[in-house]
Amino acid sequence: MVADDNEVREEHKTDGTAEKDAAGIRLVEDLVAQVPGFEDAYERHLFNEDEVLPHVFFWDVVQDTVRSYLAQGDPDGPDWRPVLAFLEEETRRRVPGAIEVIVTSFLYDLPYKREPGYGIEAHLGPAMRERYRQLRPWYDTEGPDTTGKPAA
Repeated sequence: MVADDNEVREEHKTDGTAEKDAAGIRLVEDLVAQVPGFEDAYERHLFNEDEVLPHVFFWDVVQDTVRSYLAQGDPDGPDWRPVLAFLEEETRRRVPGAIEVIVTSFLYDLPYKREPGYGIEAHLGPAMRERYRQLRPWYDTEGPDTTGKPAA
């Protein structure tokens, strides 16, 4: 049975999963280093999970980014504009593990029409907008009446 365990480990190493995992972790660490305001969330995440789990961490990224967009976030929290700029640049780089996290755990979790924060997607850069349209092909056919932003 030991040989089978070793074979499974070797297979895991050669199928690209380890590289994708490392790219997702690097994405989280670079985001925390480059966009002020995620440090506390990162520390809580490490305390609760004992390691970096990019998809889990990005749930907080989406929530904090949308709150910032709605001007409801912590004043010391991240600003949505640098978050989108950072993720746009990372999307352009096309690193497989990072793209997977950005698409499945950021773009996929953005608010839908009539949800608070809908409208942030109009501020996506071209690379992320293309990925977003792949996830929600109906997006361009939706009416302009639903920004999700509170009235000023």
